[in-house]
Amino acid sequence: MFIVSETLLTIGEAAERAQVATSTIRYYERRGLLVPDARVSGQRRYRESTLRRLIFIGMLQDAGLALDDIDGILRAADVAEWKEIAARRLAALDGEIARLGRARAYLAGALRCRYDHPATDCEVMGAEIDRRLATHVKGTRSEGTITEDVGPKSRRS
Repeated sequence: MFIVSETLLTIGEAAERAQVATSTIRYYERRGLLVPDARVSGQRRYRESTLRRLIFIGMLQDAGLALDDIDGILRAADVAEWKEIAARRLAALDGEIARLGRARAYLAGALRCRYDHPATDCEVMGAEIDRRLATHVKGTRSEGTITEDVGPKSRRS
């Protein structure tokens, strides 16, 4: 009979390979995200498959998922369940990417301004200020909300 022994990693080895602190692994265990595969002389030991799960958790955190959502993905009863969680995060990322794209565009434009101050002299920043002003209510009254159509200020830059 041929017996193949599987290499088990200590918590320190698993942490080093996954590039996390040992306290992170212990925390994930308390939350139920990880379970040690064995104990040797009272010390936790982990299989390669558990190391892969640990790295997967880190990947999902890199994508911005909260540990509760990660737990939902790991415990999903079916494909639809984990895909719904992933789709929600993807939609949030798309919104953030759009917001960052707009921020990048007006900052890059501001750097091309030839004038002294971006808050008062730059057409790019002025246009963004005007856009933001146009999307907000202009005035209020106790009986209700009134809006005033105040055109953008003319800019000479």
